[in-house]
Formats: sequence, C-alpha cells, structure tokens
Amino acid sequence: MLKASGAYVFRPNGSFPIRSDRQESFAVLSGPVLDEVHQQLNPWISQITRIFKGKEHAEVEFTVGPIPVDDNIGKELITQFTTSMKTNKTFYTDSNGRDFIKRIRDFRTDWDLQVNQPIAGNYYPVNLGIYVQDSNTELSVLVDRSVGVSSLVDGQVELMLHRRLIHDDTRGVGEALNETVCIAGSCEGLTIQGKLYLKIDPIGEGAKWRRTVGQELYSPLLLAFTEQDGDNLSNFQSSTFSGIDSSYSFPNNTALLTLQELYSGKILLRLAHLYEIEEDKDYSAMASVELLKLFPNKKIRKVTEMSLSANQERAEMEKKRLAWKVEGSTKETKVVRGGPVDPEKLVVELAPMEIRTFFIEFASLQTVPEAENQAAT
Repeated sequence: MLKASGAYVFRPNGSFPIRSDRQESFAVLSGPVLDEVHQQLNPWISQITRIFKGKEHAEVEFTVGPIPVDDNIGKELITQFTTSMKTNKTFYTDSNGRDFIKRIRDFRTDWDLQVNQPIAGNYYPVNLGIYVQDSNTELSVLVDRSVGVSSLVDGQVELMLHRRLIHDDTRGVGEALNETVCIAGSCEGLTIQGKLYLKIDPIGEGAKWRRTVGQELYSPLLLAFTEQDGDNLSNFQSSTFSGIDSSYSFPNNTALLTLQELYSGKILLRLAHLYEIEEDKDYSAMASVELLKLFPNKKIRKVTEMSLSANQERAEMEKKRLAWKVEGSTKETKVVRGGPVDPEKLVVELAPMEIRTFFIEFASLQTVPEAENQAAT
C-alpha cells in the first residue's frame, strides 16, 4: 500500500504551480547599498530578491506560511529556478557540506534503477547547496539550512522550502507533519523564513564562490558589544584584536573547524581543506597551516594528532584499522594525505578534502616574550 507523505516519507502526487487569484504586487527599492524587488504572490507566500552593491550574487529571502490546509490537502512547497542550460540530466549536490556528488536523474551507478517515484527518487538532502552546468556556464544555489533539492528538468533547480501535511506516514511518529503555533487559544501553521544565494559563473569558475560564501554562511561573523559609556570611548584600550600573527594570512582553501579549550593549557584544534581534487585550478592544492603563527603568543609544548572524533591518537587508530577480505583485485587507490607534523616547524599539511584533528599543549598560558616569540617563528 502506498504511504502518504509525512515526517519520513516524501511521496507527492504531482507538481502544481501556485497561481495568484489577482495581479501579483511587487515593489522595486534602490539604494546606495543594495537593490531589492519585493514580491507578494499570495497572503502566505512572499519573497525579496536583493543584490548588494559590490557583490556578484543575488540573495532571495522567502517567507512561507501558514500553508493553508482548509481543503484537507497537505502541501509541500518548492521554488524553482529555470534556465536554458543543457544539463543532460546531471546536477551536483553536497555531501554533508563537503564534497559535491554527481547526480544523474533517474539513474544509479550501482544498480539498474526502476523509476517508481520520479520526484522523490531524484531528491537529495543538502547542507551547502546544489549546482548545474553545461559546456559554458554554471548555476549555483546555496542554502542557509538543510533542505531537499533536485533537478527534475534540464536547466532547472528546485528546492523544498516548507511542508505541511495532514496524514501520518505510519513510520512511528504517530501524527501528521502539521506543526502549529498557538497564541491565546488560536492556532495556525508555522511560518518560515529563509535565504537562498544564487550565482552564475563561467564553467569551472564557480567553486571559489561556493566554498567562500558557503563558509561565510556556516561560520558567520560574531558581533560583540560593550556597555562602555559613549562619553568614555577614549578609555577603550584597543578597538582591534587578532589572535594570530598579524603578518600571517590563513590559507584561503582551509577552514578552522574547531578551536576548543579542553582544560588549562590544552586545546582541541580541527582543520579542514575546503576543496576537492581538481575542483578549482588554484585552490585544489596542498594547503599548509603554520601553528607557530596561528598561536604567536603561546609556547607550544606538544602536538598530538588524533582521530577525527578525537577519542584516540591517530597512530593507535591506524594500528586498529580493519583488514577487509576482498574478491578480485586488492590494489588500493592511492590517497593523497598531509604528512606528519614536524615538532620543530609545526606546520600542518592538508590535502584536498582532508580534515585533521590535534591536541595542542602549551608550556604555559603566559605571553611569550617578544624576543623569544620572534626566535620561534
């Protein structure tokens, strides 16, 4: 028996465009910082498309909800971006925000796919985004939250924005995916708001934008404020601060995923390479992070590489690695990885898509004297 769409099951009975029963209203706003187009499709769907001056991408802010279910029909709302690109059934979606996986509509590389659900069978979850390309152009769409995406028509990208359903899919929840907010005894469906980011690039040029803006979305700047009296701002000792050596630039193809103090004098450091092999002609190369310049005011006593989850030393983990019994060729594909960390130079190498985790112990929490610090670097 076919199950209805619900918390776990996605099984739509078709795609139906939402048409307004009146002429859509929109407003165009222009200013020195950005330009915006405000659109109100109906009482529960609106969007703002904005372009910031100096930016090369468009930002689409959507507001959806409460989705009406007075007709006793659940709805799963998507948005589509349509181009004339010849994408040959192919699109790319990220895997947990890291590498992009090639997807081919109605096809699987490991088995002969019997297409029973042409919509749901071609949907994939993303945390970073989706892109399509032809022989000349790439269209990239980044997201600010995990959503389902697909490309059901060549040259088209679609993203799931909101769902409100009235039937349980009998997968254990025991209730329909019909979330509501109740205020003063009055209940209505959820209203959600989010942003999408779009950019068109020449073929092979989109990776820099996807990785750079994707990292900005994942790790936005943290604003900090002070209670200092405005009349006494002159007493504020320093308006700027950098924890790393002022002459050092963190590699553009690298991200600092984790910096956590475990206890006094010991930290957990996790570094990641942002690019895949051959993803970008400039940044899909070995990256190096200089720990002495990352912690210029600390004296590093010991660096220990750990497993990814930091629950054991990497050397011990390698000893426990399972030796699989295989049929056919036992030849393994050579994997490029960064080398051991030299205890004197303290430089961490990162190969494309590599993540490395370290425990770093400092000799003391006191500032290293300037002369000693210069000698160390």
